[in-house]
Amino acid sequence: MRAVIYLDRQHSGKPARPLDTGASYDIDGDGKIGTDEQEALLTPRYLWAAELALREMGHIVIPISDGTYGDRHNRVNSYAGTFAAHVPQIYVSGHLNAGWKGQPGSAYGAVFYDSRSRSGPELASRVARQLRMVAPELNGVKCIPAKPGDWTKNAWATIQVQQPVALCFEPAFIDCPEHAELLTPEGLHLIGRSLAAGINNWIETREG
Repeated sequence: MRAVIYLDRQHSGKPARPLDTGASYDIDGDGKIGTDEQEALLTPRYLWAAELALREMGHIVIPISDGTYGDRHNRVNSYAGTFAAHVPQIYVSGHLNAGWKGQPGSAYGAVFYDSRSRSGPELASRVARQLRMVAPELNGVKCIPAKPGDWTKNAWATIQVQQPVALCFEPAFIDCPEHAELLTPEGLHLIGRSLAAGINNWIETREG
């Protein structure tokens, strides 16, 4: 076992909001919102690709997809305590962005980390670097410190775990035509593999 990675499919499995699937957009323009046009039904596709890649690299992966975000965080905190202190642990809340402003080239990939984290900036940077390599459609990938008191507060709320280094991963805008190819099965597979590669690269720097 090299590391433990928690992959949290958010906007899914909420007892009080069972129909919540996050952002949605008519990507193919047929006038309907299909199952391949909803955030919570697209994120598991890249998370599954990431899980397979991480397992191939020798890591332990614990998928999470139910409960309130607070319930999930508490569960991860309890799981984290069962592993030895020297084992790296990473938590990723999986999302897609929305609210594209309509200007060509204005949409970007985003990797949020807790502003208080010492390891978060480097982990986010490694993941962002890998995503840039496979997704030229993105107008760059930003690494953004999340805080409870500004516009990043929603991202901050998704990663309130204790021991694992945590990221909120928003690799593309669901409502941006420039990103449509990234939301195909092939594109989501590439996103997931890039997420895994960035995580693994960060772990390798710790091992070295």
